[in-house]
Amino acid sequence: MRIAIIVGANNVSVSVAKLLSDRYEVIIVDKSDEACARAFKALKSSAMVYKGDPSSVDVLNEVGIDKAELFLALSDDDDLNYKACSIAKEKGVPIIIARVNNKDHEDLFKELNITSTVNVEDIVSNNIRNAILSDTTKVLFTDPTTNISFAIIKIGGDSSIVGKQINYLIDNYNVAIPYIITSNGIIKPGNDYVIEGDNEIVVVGPSESIDKFIKEVSSTE
Repeated sequence: MRIAIIVGANNVSVSVAKLLSDRYEVIIVDKSDEACARAFKALKSSAMVYKGDPSSVDVLNEVGIDKAELFLALSDDDDLNYKACSIAKEKGVPIIIARVNNKDHEDLFKELNITSTVNVEDIVSNNIRNAILSDTTKVLFTDPTTNISFAIIKIGGDSSIVGKQINYLIDNYNVAIPYIITSNGIIKPGNDYVIEGDNEIVVVGPSESIDKFIKEVSSTE
């Protein structure tokens, strides 16, 4: 079976290990006795938990990094994640994903040219933003590299944009609207499509433009 190595024995690592266990031989590496014990208890036999320093080449060699196909640095220590990813990169692991806890460190990880980074600050801020938005608006994803957001917005019957054409929204809000979800299904609207109440609009654009669009779409004339 393919090998996946996870750095850090925490709740995130345990959840990911459970998701991967049917496709990979999962090995979690952490130098904390307490963290390893908790992970071992939670995972039982679905993953191996190895006590050792994940920033050590010797330790990673012992858990089979030369054969690993997936390397996930998921600790809450960016310095540790960076060192571990550097080793994985040198060893030629094909898929390397790093958790970045401090957004200021993201560029440093990108210099490693690894597969992907997951920015904790962005995840938290998006969750908070969704929690305080109305039930009809969800910002589903923001790409930290490009600052492009993707959202789905349900238009109320009294929204200020009801009766407006797509080209008006594109020109005034700097967003793209690739799809509209109507009662009859999903359509790709032309620029002359007129927004109706109860439409759900799929919107893509710079994060600032999406925030402005959501605020103004939620208002009434």
